[in-house]
Amino acid sequence: MTDVEVGLVRAMLAKGMKNDQVHFYFNHADRLISSGRITQIKDGSYAKDVAAANDDELAAFLTKWDTEHAAIYPKGPQSPTDIEYIEALFEKRKSVWHVRAGETDRVECKLNYSVSGKVIRAIAGLANNRGGHILFGVKDGANTADGMTDDKFETLDPSMLNSHLVSFLDPVPRVARVSIVIGGKKIGVLYVEKHERAPVIALKSMGTDLREGAVYFRYVGETRQIKPGELRAIIEEREARAVAEFSRRMTRVASGAGATIDLDTGEVFGRTGSFVIDKELLPSIQFVREGDFTQTKGAPTLRLVGDVQPITAADRDRVHVIRENITPHSIIENFLLGNLVSEPLQYLHAQTYYQRKWMPIWHYAHQLSMSIDDLVEDLRGLAACMPASRDAIVHRLRGTQSAYKIYTGRPKAILSDFLAGKMSVPKNDAELSAFAHALHGLPNDFKAIADVRPLVLECLERDKQEKSRTQIYRAACRVDEIMYHQLETIYQ
Repeated sequence: MTDVEVGLVRAMLAKGMKNDQVHFYFNHADRLISSGRITQIKDGSYAKDVAAANDDELAAFLTKWDTEHAAIYPKGPQSPTDIEYIEALFEKRKSVWHVRAGETDRVECKLNYSVSGKVIRAIAGLANNRGGHILFGVKDGANTADGMTDDKFETLDPSMLNSHLVSFLDPVPRVARVSIVIGGKKIGVLYVEKHERAPVIALKSMGTDLREGAVYFRYVGETRQIKPGELRAIIEEREARAVAEFSRRMTRVASGAGATIDLDTGEVFGRTGSFVIDKELLPSIQFVREGDFTQTKGAPTLRLVGDVQPITAADRDRVHVIRENITPHSIIENFLLGNLVSEPLQYLHAQTYYQRKWMPIWHYAHQLSMSIDDLVEDLRGLAACMPASRDAIVHRLRGTQSAYKIYTGRPKAILSDFLAGKMSVPKNDAELSAFAHALHGLPNDFKAIADVRPLVLECLERDKQEKSRTQIYRAACRVDEIMYHQLETIYQ
């Protein structure tokens, strides 16, 4: 996007316009703009040095746009999640309401919502194409608005939907939920945004409808595995965006608006000044993508791992990195989200600096090319400020200590429900502790362990007062152990 367009976007956002509405003004058939770009402008991660347009410039742009598009959009651009927009997808034929254009490459119809491979596949397919709507309460084939026959969609917890997407898809699509009434019938709508970092890939299988490693694409009337032509187009689009972003960055550097780092000397140069990074630190500095994968606060962000200080050349010898800034929350969250990390060994080292001894280890150990013996030797060689925590990691690596534990009372009853296939986080937050305690008793051969991870994540997010934090962390460790045990069983 040009600087003028970025300025207009900032002015629109300042007026309180929704991201989707702003995106509508700048996304054209001959130049597709990702909706994520609007989010990046909003949070300042893209072209943050460009100022917002003034009121007169914005008014002139809107007037010109309305004049040029009056015949096409008499009401002006609308968000795909606006009720009026969704209602326009339907039309009444005699006494029955139908989906106006039927199933297209942007609309898929289903009668009822359920957590199924078909729904997750549909979301992935739309995200890999141009985005679109999944309509529930519509009879497949006839495309008539019959209404949903249960309340699963209306009682759907958005965080649970997102947890399932995190478990099964990468990168995770953005999905919005809307409920409307068409002709007296309840219709549920999931709007899926086109993903700016497509292709979205299935991480694991679910029945026969979702296959691990598959890339799905929404074609007219069907969602199926992507064909070579469409996959090539996605790759070419990503390359074009990368070239455009590279050109923009080089322009900023050439104009002095951006800083550069000399990896040989550690010198960082910018228009307003410069600083030096100790040469000894250069090999260990890394930028780890720690995106906001479970909420809708904004696009992924970049966090620097390591303490980098702006210093003069004379002060370099006095500044050193003590340890990487990896928090217990990032250790637990990356496991629950199934994220791969750039330096998994650092996530194990970090655990030796905290009093908490119940944090996942196998998720990170499996990302290393080290044997257990080498890993234990490495940990033993650390000058850890919490030796008890370090020793606990070693005991768990050696198999002499486990998060497994059976409790009586309410946790035992919840555990019985789990073993019977009844898995859901209690609605009463007061029971989170008992729920977490119950997870400690899951056996090594518990088949549905992959479905437990998003439940633990939900517990973690709901424990705002941190009253059950220790129990939840240990529950995550138990899940980590079981997943490792089952993985080892498969490869034996």
